[in-house]
This record gives sequence, structure tokens and C-alpha cells, in this order.
Amino acid sequence: MNWIAYLVPALILLPLAGGLLAAVLPGYRLRNSMVNLIALLIAAGGVTTVCLSAQSPGGVWTLSVPAWAAHGGLILELLIIGVILVISFRIKNAWIALLTFLQLLGVAVTFFIPGDHTSNFELFRIDNLSRIMLLVSTLVGGAILVFSVGYMTRHQEHAPEGAGSLKRFYFFFLSFLGLMIGLVVSNHLSFFSFFWEGTTLCSYALIGQDGGKARSENAVRALLINSFGGVLLVLGVLVLKLQTGGESFNELFSKDHYTLLAAIFLIIAAFTKSALFPFQSWLLGAMVAPTPVSAMLHAATMVKAGVYLVMRLTPHYQNDVRVTMVVAFAGAITFLGGALLACTQSNGKRVLAYSTISNLGLVVACAGINSPLAYAAGLAIISFHAISKGLLFLCVGRIEQQIGSRDIEDMDGLMFKMPFTSLMILIGMLSMLLPPFGMLLSKWLAIEATIRSPFLLLFMVLGSALTVYFWAKWIGRIQHSGYHPVVFKEEMSVSMKIALGILAVMVLGTGLTTMLILNKVFVPMAESVFGSRELLNQAATFPALIIFGAVAIGGILHYFFCWRTFKNEWVRMPFLCGENVTFEEVRGDNDIRSYDFHSIGGKIEHSHVTSYYFRDVVNEKLVTACLNWGAWLIILVLIGNTLTQVR
Repeated sequence: MNWIAYLVPALILLPLAGGLLAAVLPGYRLRNSMVNLIALLIAAGGVTTVCLSAQSPGGVWTLSVPAWAAHGGLILELLIIGVILVISFRIKNAWIALLTFLQLLGVAVTFFIPGDHTSNFELFRIDNLSRIMLLVSTLVGGAILVFSVGYMTRHQEHAPEGAGSLKRFYFFFLSFLGLMIGLVVSNHLSFFSFFWEGTTLCSYALIGQDGGKARSENAVRALLINSFGGVLLVLGVLVLKLQTGGESFNELFSKDHYTLLAAIFLIIAAFTKSALFPFQSWLLGAMVAPTPVSAMLHAATMVKAGVYLVMRLTPHYQNDVRVTMVVAFAGAITFLGGALLACTQSNGKRVLAYSTISNLGLVVACAGINSPLAYAAGLAIISFHAISKGLLFLCVGRIEQQIGSRDIEDMDGLMFKMPFTSLMILIGMLSMLLPPFGMLLSKWLAIEATIRSPFLLLFMVLGSALTVYFWAKWIGRIQHSGYHPVVFKEEMSVSMKIALGILAVMVLGTGLTTMLILNKVFVPMAESVFGSRELLNQAATFPALIIFGAVAIGGILHYFFCWRTFKNEWVRMPFLCGENVTFEEVRGDNDIRSYDFHSIGGKIEHSHVTSYYFRDVVNEKLVTACLNWGAWLIILVLIGNTLTQVR
């Protein structure tokens, strides 16, 4: 029996049904249990689907349905666009209404264009790229679901007036996951468009979950920009139907038709979903949403939908070098610009947001370079980034709940205040910039792939260097201890601790086996896509084991010879041109030395140690404006090159 034919629809429908149940279940305990169960089933179902589909002939599993079933995709597509149109009227936004109307018009025109409706078509298709996205969505998404149970329970207790209910939250949160799974397995573009717009709708609802003017404005911005992307997506499908008479990826990649223009419209639509410059503002604004939303939609899954589409398209147009290299530069400018602006931020969530934008740009750059080496790097970044960034977002949310701030400067001494969360966030950060973790090695592959393009290489090197700076700065702030002779025991709900632990284990596990994964998974995938082999060295796994072993031994030695034998009296007061103030003088506490000191006349002064954020050198608004103009210019060049080649 072809179990996967039942398993794939179940993976899509299960979270959608769970969202409906969450909206009606009366007790929070029953709802939380259901969410945990769905997370477990989705994770297990995702792994099973990946394993079963990999055994299909040629490694590609498809599900074909009668041609008339395409009308179902059309109905769903019109329905979801209609819902967004109603929302645009309710919030009185003429631009969203116009864009949504254009989408409806484009879908209607596409339907009436004659096409081949006499045979079956592939509704679902799972290949290597789909399998990666399935694992990201189900495993990372499942862990975030588990974390949300404990987080949202506490979040709701302190939610601002006018915030949405937990029933509303889980309706959209679970629905999003089902829509994302449907998106990555859809082969027919009407169904793909339905899932695409569905994620846009859920994002809008979840960004505005807590109510208030600022959240509403950011939710509307996200809906506006993604509606613009929706118009481009529909326009690409319309052009494809005019050229080929079909509406699936099969026709798009057909060698009998020159479908480059349709592909370019889809690629620019992908830029909006993945928040590349100049469309990045919606992702930055989305950071006002509850942390599980930031982790799920805007780090691990939704923004990956755009780069997934780019990675799906570009290998089939590798002969159009002028076009694909422009795509690479569009990604490179986002990679460098996002990393630069991340260095200027002290808000932890904005650092993560800019870092996400930067890495999404890097994936697009890898896709545009058009080589198996770069493509393998792009696949690796999608995977490793989702795990690490999901962990980081959850940790920042946990820290914000505990200390009441997401500012990096307020995380001084966090190792002593929140030891478990600090350990988790340090694992996530170290995995973003140190060997043998996959992010560093993936960037090394990307840099090596650009060796023949000096200008593009410069973008890659500078972006990577800036990435090291802002992560190292944050790591140092967390480990900066001050005077803390007592380590507090951190209290945390079981679900949150389990979720963070699972993601941390995934980070460490993929780090330990990075070279094995690259050599046995991503490199063969890239070579199969391009149908050719590059000189890719089969590196052994022992360097990773050696590095991890050295780190482990160093940690053990540090614990036994430094930590356990450490004495508080060894700590010397800092010299601050005056006598140090004790906490007893300030608060009546025990005689613990501080960084405060007596100045002239016995006045108590406080010394403040802060990180450097380039704010006197880099103006965020000015740099953003320049990057936006540069990105728009690249998009115009991309369209112009395409039109020239089509002629």
C-alpha cells in the first residue's frame, strides 16, 4: 500500500484540524495537551514521509489526480484571496484592496486561458529540496509548538489589553504549519498559490495577536508587502499559462518553452516572502509578535518559503548567466546589508531579524551562483540556520519574559541569573560562527564558489566578517559576569525546557556530523540537480570529532581546575579612580563589591560597560535607504535582462 499518499494529506490537514479544535476547546489543559500531541505527530509524520519518499524511483514521489481537481485549487485560491480582500475593506487599506483585486483578476484571467485539461496532473511532488523543507517545518516547527505551550500561558497572563485569545492564537499558529507543509509539497501552482497566500494571512493575524497600534501597523505592513508578492506570483502563473498552457512546475521547467519571464516574476515574489531588500521592513516589524511567532514564521519556516522557491527555480535557468548572476547579487547585497545593520542593534530580536534577513540573502546568492558547490551551501544554510535561529529566538523570548527586556545590554551577568537559558543561547550563537558547526562551513563553501567573481566574493567575505562581530559581541555580553558569587536555580516550565533541549541537541548533533551531512546529503543533492560533478573533496568526519573532543576536554578541565576551586576572595575590585561602593551601602545587602565607586565629595558614581554598535559611523535609516535603492535597481536590471533575452 502507498502509505505516503495518505500521509502527506494527513500532515497538511492535521494541524489545520488542530487549529479548528483549538478555537473551540474550552479548557487550556486540554488544548495544551492537543498541541503537544500534534507537535509529536507532525514531527513523526514528517520524518516518516521523508524516509518513505526517498525510497521512490529516482528519489522523487508524486501524487497524480484527475485534471478536474485543478478546479479545487482555483476555488481555494480565490477563497483565500477573497478573505484578504475582506480584511483590506475592514482595515480600510486601499493599497491592499487594490493588490488583492489584481490577484483576483489575474487568477480569473488565468482560468479562462485555454490549456490542457485532458490528462492527470501532479498535485504533490516530493524531491530532495521538498524533503529538506519538510524536515525543517515538521521538526523545528514541532519543537516551537511545544515551547509555545509554556510560553504563551505565561505570556497571556501579562498580555496587553485588547490582545487576542489563546484560542485565536493557536487557530492561526497551527493552521500556518499545515499551510507551510502544503506549500513545500505542492506541484500545481494554483494549490501552491493557495498555501502561499494562506501563510500571508496567518502571518498578518499572528503579528497583530497582542493588539495595539504598533502591532496593527506592522501586521498591515506585512500584509501589504506580501500581497505585492502575491500579485507577482499570480502574474508569473499567468505568463506561464500563456506560454505553455499549464500551471505547474513541470511546465515551468519544460525545455520546449522559454519560461524565463514567468520564473523571474516568481523569483521577485520570493524576495518579498523572504524579506530581502527592499522588502525587509515587514520582517523587522514582525518582531513585535509573541516569540513563538517570530521563531516559527519569521526564522524557521515562512521566510524559508521564498528561498525555497528561488532554490527550486534557478537551477533550471543556469544557462541564462546574466539573469542568474543578477539574482546572486540581489542575495549578496542583502547578505552584506543585513549583517552590517545587525551590528548596529542592541535589541536582541532586531539582531536576530537582521541576521535572518542576511542569511536568507546568502541562500539566494548561492542559488544564483549556479554551481553544485554553491547550491549545496544553500541547502545546508537553509537547514542549519532554521535549527539554530529557532533556538535563538526562543531563548530571547524566554529571557525577555524573565528580565523584562530584550536589550543585549541588559543581559549582563545572564550566565548567573539564567544558567540553563544562557547555555542554550550560547550553543545557538556559537553554532552560527564557529567550526565545526554547519553555518560556518556552509559560508566557507559559498565563498569558495564565488572565487571567480571578485566583486561577489567581496560581498561574501565582508558579510561573513560582520557576522562574526555581532555574534561575538553578544556572546561576550552574556558571559560578562560582574560580581555574582551565587548561581541562581532557573525555574522554567517543562514544555519550554524540553523544546529548548531538543533544538540544542539538534544543533550539537548536526554540528558533530556536519561534514558527514554535507558529503552524504547536500553535495549529492546538488550534483543531482545540476546533472554534473564538481571537484568536491570528500572530507572526513574526524576533524569535527577532534574539535568537539577538544572543546569537551577543555570544558571538563575548566570545571575541575578553575570553576570548582574558584574562591570569591580571588576577585579584586576594579580600579575606578575612587573607593568601590559595597552593596551594603546602597541596599543594605551583604558586603558584595560592585562597579559603583565614590567620586568627589563622596558622591556615588556608576560605571557602565557597553558594547560598540557603530551608531556614530553607521546611520541605520540612511544605510537602509541606500540598500533599498540598490536592491530596486538590481530588480529592474533583472527584469530588463529577462525582457532582452525573451526577445
